Amino acid sequence: MLLAVVLPVLAFGAVEGSLRAIHYGGDLRLFVRRPDLEGKYAAVNNQFAARYFVNVSMLPTPPSDRFLLSKPAHGFRVFVLGESSAAGFPYGYNGTFSRVLQDALQDVMPGDTVEVVNLGVAAINSYALRDEVDEILARQPDAVLIYAGHNEFYGALGAGSIETLGAFPAFVRTYLGLQRHLRTLLLTRELAAGLVRRLERRTGPARASMSLMQQMVREERIPLGSPTYRRAREQFRDNLRSILTRFRAAGVPVFIGSLTSNLRDQPPLRSVATATLPAAQRVFGAARQALARGDRAAARRLFAYARDLDALRFRAPGEFNAIIRTIARETGAHYVPVDEAFAAASRDGIPGSELFWEHLHPNQTGYHLMGKVFFEAIEQAGFLGRAADTTRLRSWEAYHDRMELTDFDLRFAWHQIRSLTTSWPFVEHEDPAGYPRSYRPLDAADALAFDAVNKRDPPWPRAKLELAGYYRSRGQLQLALAEYRGLMREQPENAPLLVLAADIYLRLNDSQRARELVEQAYASEPSGLTCHALGTLELGAQHYDRAIALLAQSLQYHPDNPPVLFDLSRAYLGEGDVGHARAYAGQLALVSPGFPGLSRWQARLAAAPH
Repeated sequence: MLLAVVLPVLAFGAVEGSLRAIHYGGDLRLFVRRPDLEGKYAAVNNQFAARYFVNVSMLPTPPSDRFLLSKPAHGFRVFVLGESSAAGFPYGYNGTFSRVLQDALQDVMPGDTVEVVNLGVAAINSYALRDEVDEILARQPDAVLIYAGHNEFYGALGAGSIETLGAFPAFVRTYLGLQRHLRTLLLTRELAAGLVRRLERRTGPARASMSLMQQMVREERIPLGSPTYRRAREQFRDNLRSILTRFRAAGVPVFIGSLTSNLRDQPPLRSVATATLPAAQRVFGAARQALARGDRAAARRLFAYARDLDALRFRAPGEFNAIIRTIARETGAHYVPVDEAFAAASRDGIPGSELFWEHLHPNQTGYHLMGKVFFEAIEQAGFLGRAADTTRLRSWEAYHDRMELTDFDLRFAWHQIRSLTTSWPFVEHEDPAGYPRSYRPLDAADALAFDAVNKRDPPWPRAKLELAGYYRSRGQLQLALAEYRGLMREQPENAPLLVLAADIYLRLNDSQRARELVEQAYASEPSGLTCHALGTLELGAQHYDRAIALLAQSLQYHPDNPPVLFDLSRAYLGEGDVGHARAYAGQLALVSPGFPGLSRWQARLAAAPH
């Protein structure tokens, strides 16, 4: 009898130990240390969402925000939780509302190190957010922002999703807690998913050929009030209450936004009439008629009802905002009126295409507005007791410009949306001769954006760098600089990038900004490149002592670098040390006898008094 109990335990232990030994499943922690930047920073792990997905062909990833491992004494750290809209789709990177918020907060809180860390991931929902709480608390947040709720039906582990663990929220939450510690659970789930994939290959199209939206859907028709609808609503209510309660118990303020979506210009994706409910498309038509006759109140009500009746549930129903408001009040969280702000900024008070790309993802104007609304909520909360000088706040138009979205970024977003809306569910059957096969790029920026989206090569950072180089080669310095500025927001410690941007500023006669960037690059990463760049600036400013020190430091990295040898010779002559100037010119002649201008320089040195 004892053996019957012990053997399974030993077998389980052996399997678990073996899986840990080979690091099965990879690193699924929410945060990981960045190996670069002298190991001072942590970042969101771009693989952590593998906790929730086993059936998708490509894992959704979060933004690459980083924060200091050791929180500064005057640090103000904010985590943003949510789904694809929180992650800034279709822009990502500089298109997120969190970066608008960080810009504004840092301006009014100059004495603090402001860190706004975006954890948004496409196709997750409240189960994932709840699963993240403990790891977030361990990183000492000063506030948490939440914009989530659209994915309760089809997000990972949602009520109508292919990524499901059943209809019992308590079981799902327990499983998620255990899988962070037991690799055997990951193996079991992967084996089950593999079996499902093999069956699917026999019966239907390959999942890899589907959009992420299509891959996630198990139930295409979920009528309002149906059992699946009610399960999604209750999982949202229960998980949200748990999330806010746990943050409150830890003393962390939460700001949670109401959910907004395109009401006026997005027809229902699935119109299903029941014995008790009208078809969504019919109600949508009635809403348009009401708007045409000038009855905006009736139109708003009918558009919202059409959204709620849409049986393909990629937009959260209106009652989710009532749940958010109620639980925020119960738990002391700050309710942030995002939907209300979008309505106020929209034609006829009904959110539509002026703020959205498609059914629910905001455009640049929308994300900028979202950042403004969250900032105002934090401002109304007295900046949580921090010293803040609101006279330092710039105009909101300035924060719109500081998003640094170039024509390339706008085309990148356009292609993301085009790829989405030419596939299911926006069209029932894709046109094999249509986008992307038939697309012809408009210009160099559009060509790189097209490849970055449809081929994922080059990726966004490299595409911006390549485009900047293209503009430089054509003398279009302002366009090159715009790409560098956008990339610097994503990679502020990228020293070679800072030097490239500084060179453009020098060409544009802005030596002050060039010096700021080169000093920043040198402080971030002393190297042959940064020492030479800063030494050259000091040489130009006739600060010969510092120029010599920096150029000599550059030679320690690359002892026979011809341009550095030439500049050292120039610096020593400026200092009046002809002997050293001749010595470095002689060394240059040995390693690069054909160096441009060397013969004239040696002639000048020969004529110089010793």
